Amino acid sequence: MVSASASKIFASSSNPLPSPIPPSGLNDLPYDVVIIGAGIVGAMLARELSRYKLKLALIDKEDQPGLGVTKASLSYIHRNHMNPPGSERAKFCVGSQDRFRALAAELGLPYREADEINIAFDKEQEQQIRTRLDWAFKNGETKFRVISKEEVARLEPRLTRDFTFAVHSEAHGMIHPPEWAFALTENAKANGAEVLLETEVLGLAQAPDGTWLVRTDRGNLRSRYLINAAGLFADEIAWMAGDRDVKLFKTRGTFAIFDSSVSSMLRHLVYVAGLNLSYSQAMGPTMHGNIILGLGWFKEPKDRIDTRVTKEELDCILRMGRQIMPDLPERDLITSFAGIKSTNNLAKPEDFYVGPSGVSPSLIYALICSPGITGSPGITRRIIELLADAGLELQEKADFNPYREKPYRFKDASEEERKEAIARDPACGHLICRCEQVSEAEIIEAVRKGARSIEGVKQITRAGMGRCQGGFCGPWILKIIARELGIPPEAVTRKGKGSEEVIRFDQIGASL
Repeated sequence: MVSASASKIFASSSNPLPSPIPPSGLNDLPYDVVIIGAGIVGAMLARELSRYKLKLALIDKEDQPGLGVTKASLSYIHRNHMNPPGSERAKFCVGSQDRFRALAAELGLPYREADEINIAFDKEQEQQIRTRLDWAFKNGETKFRVISKEEVARLEPRLTRDFTFAVHSEAHGMIHPPEWAFALTENAKANGAEVLLETEVLGLAQAPDGTWLVRTDRGNLRSRYLINAAGLFADEIAWMAGDRDVKLFKTRGTFAIFDSSVSSMLRHLVYVAGLNLSYSQAMGPTMHGNIILGLGWFKEPKDRIDTRVTKEELDCILRMGRQIMPDLPERDLITSFAGIKSTNNLAKPEDFYVGPSGVSPSLIYALICSPGITGSPGITRRIIELLADAGLELQEKADFNPYREKPYRFKDASEEERKEAIARDPACGHLICRCEQVSEAEIIEAVRKGARSIEGVKQITRAGMGRCQGGFCGPWILKIIARELGIPPEAVTRKGKGSEEVIRFDQIGASL
């Protein structure tokens, strides 16, 4: 039995919560599908399911989509050379570049492509690259070729000359995943999906009629089908459903970000070999023009939120970076972060498990490892097939709208576009973040569309991602968030409940 009214709000916070969970008591119609986890997979699935006549909800414990494991990666859409032929990973990654290009056009999202150079420093690494080259061809890829040292020198003059073997491949994608998760969720919501953020699942139970009872810290709801896309917390969700057999094995990698002023130093994604499961050595451009370096020797985190960066780990990836690029611009390193990836015991080693749970076909698991972002369109298609196989009727809406208006970006706009935008709204020309050229209008739009924290605004607009890392713009962003949400500045958080930024906003702060 549901122990409390479904509309009751259990959690309290100084931040205004999103709209209360709609009543969905035992005598009411349940949701058709509830998706737990608003990372890239959950957000993409919500968007794709919103094209059907379904009562649909997406829930996440964070205050914004894409702020979990989705944001902590190299963020590349890989060609299908990283996946053994016949693996689930290989199947789900087929055609990903085409799908991401199409989604970028529909949702007004940035998407870039860059070529890749894979290098080896010894015979063992050379054999690893040859294995991946064989995988690429068996997986249907064609744009891979062995290249000489002379061609590498022409393509990337700053790269080391100490390698023994190199392979070039074309057109790998680059995205900023949190921005994508936000946009996918926004489009899903515009097409009728309910998005319940700052909503933590506390318990699950299956009623005699087969529906699932979902207890959260903000209320209770029911659903005919459940999707477990909870990332690093997917095992906990499985345990709540009574499936104690699911285990995740977690490792942590470290990343360094270099300022966009040195972006011309590297134009290709550069990987060293790639089959060693103990470490990863890679660097390349990012979607927004920085250089990213990672991931070093993988460490076992002490828990699933252990994303600290140690001096030892940072020094390690910088040494690896100097091996790739001897004149690595260390003075232009502006930030570092860590990300946790996981594998699971339901799949073959280092593979995805996307399938029914051990307790019911109406509970579907999406247990993902790397390259999960690349595989997300294929994973989404498979989950929809599983829902149909389990009895969910999928009737397309006549009025489904796949499009989202492209947001204004001062940095990317032409001079004429800037003049027109400023004439409509002077805030379009008031730069808050000078490093990344982010206007006040962009921050306001992000908050009005759902950003609730400084981290949330940063991930959508890039305000605070530049060389000063928010040193200049941070107080302005805090004040804009407070003003737009109608809350005191002291209630604005860095990244959700419990991370309030200031303890007092005095007259100096008020004058910003």
